[in-house]
Amino acid sequence: MMRNILFAMLATLVVVGLVAAVAVGVVVVPPPSGAALAAQYWQAPWGAQPLLQMLGLGVVLLVNFWPLAVIALLAVAAAWLWFLQTRNEEMTAYIEHAHSLEVALRQAREQVEFATTAWDGFNQKLDELFGQTSELMVVVHPITGIKRWNTAALALAKRHNPSLVNLEGKTLAAVNGAEALQQALQRAATENQVWQGEVQLPGLPQWFVCWMMPLGHDVLVVMRDVSALHRDAGHLQSAELILRQVVEESVRPAAVLDANWRYMYVSHKWPETLGLNPSQSLVGQEHWAVSPHFPANKGVLLQQLASGQTLGQQEERTTINGREVTLAWFVRPWKDAGGSLGGYVFGVQDVTEQHRLKQQVTQAEDRENQLAYADTLTGLPNRQLFNDRLNVALAQAYRHLGKLAIVFLDLDGFKGVNDRFGHAGGDLLLKQVAARLQQCIRTSDTLARLGGDEFTMILNIRDANDAEVVAQKVLESIRAPYDLNGQVVDTVGTSIGIALYPQTSTGAAELIKAADNAMYAAKEAGKNTYRFAQPPKE
Repeated sequence: MMRNILFAMLATLVVVGLVAAVAVGVVVVPPPSGAALAAQYWQAPWGAQPLLQMLGLGVVLLVNFWPLAVIALLAVAAAWLWFLQTRNEEMTAYIEHAHSLEVALRQAREQVEFATTAWDGFNQKLDELFGQTSELMVVVHPITGIKRWNTAALALAKRHNPSLVNLEGKTLAAVNGAEALQQALQRAATENQVWQGEVQLPGLPQWFVCWMMPLGHDVLVVMRDVSALHRDAGHLQSAELILRQVVEESVRPAAVLDANWRYMYVSHKWPETLGLNPSQSLVGQEHWAVSPHFPANKGVLLQQLASGQTLGQQEERTTINGREVTLAWFVRPWKDAGGSLGGYVFGVQDVTEQHRLKQQVTQAEDRENQLAYADTLTGLPNRQLFNDRLNVALAQAYRHLGKLAIVFLDLDGFKGVNDRFGHAGGDLLLKQVAARLQQCIRTSDTLARLGGDEFTMILNIRDANDAEVVAQKVLESIRAPYDLNGQVVDTVGTSIGIALYPQTSTGAAELIKAADNAMYAAKEAGKNTYRFAQPPKE
């Protein structure tokens, strides 16, 4: 556009300049009179042809009247310049068009090369796929027949026709005898949609899953042998029937549930054990809907089962139809053939009677232990249990750097009570003494009766002051009057001996002996007092 504007401006300047030059030339060199030239011309004998006379007049005027010649030259020059400009624009447009065509041709060539490379790669991958896969694969044109095939397809075709060398141009029906496949091929090609189905080839005990995928004008056919699944179906049905019979006829309450806790099979004992209606089928119902409170802690149970654990409980108390029962149960996840969670095996047993008998046995054993380790009169630990607890207390004190006080007590004035009130009165006094001593110690301490009117204590202390505090409380408590069947007795006291661990000794026998000696020292000091055992002399 700019080039055309510049050219127009240049041409205008040239024309204006030439006109100005002509004007100046007319003034400087006046041209001859045109009328005179014409009159002179017409007087010459040019013949009788007017057209030739007119042309001749024109030539004479151009030769002799120079301004007219200049105008003619200007016209010729303008025409020539216009011609040159037009040619230049056409040449430029032609060059630009040729360049565009060259670029487009180069791009098209590159695209063709890329497409050719991609197609070659696709063909190579397709050849590798055809050669390596175990599935039967063929590429079929609906009209011209098979174009490509793999080894597995040829091997299957030879089972129908052993003389086959290749499958070129043959139809599916001709190769495997399955007319249904040929019809499916036509439908897939016509509708341009993928077809999938399962077929059994005529004359062969084989089942195939078949896919037909349109590829432009051709169809890719893929066939997978699933005969094993059909063979296994009968075994699976038999196995399921056996499992159902085993579960349903089991003498133990058992159930098989799916992953959503819906019943699949239940034994005939199951409804009875869980208090359910035996005439109502549980198959398909969710366990938590019919038995929402068993097992307890549903959220924790499901979370632990999700990790694949087998869970159970030997004794869980629950209420069924208003009756408290004790159930033993287990839940074990089971997996399907693919390794995914299939559901749960749930077993339950009513152990209410066994639990009751076990409690009776435990209570009997407790009574036996109590008789073996407890004083029959006061219910306090006896000498054997005292020795066992002393050994345990010493071991714990050793591990934790603790301190103990071993206290021996002997009643003062007990013989007089026995002589006055008899053994019954003496026994009543010992029971009251035991009750008062228990009030003087903590629950973590031990109080025992060694026999007769002798008592012992194992005290956990921080220092000797703690033992003295307990001794003072014991003295005050024992000195208080007693009521023996309406008779007041105020003549009873106690003498106390105290041995400290580890100051006095670290052995059980040595501590017992030291506390016993300290108790006799308290009696010799006037009774109704306490004495600490002396540490061993170095």
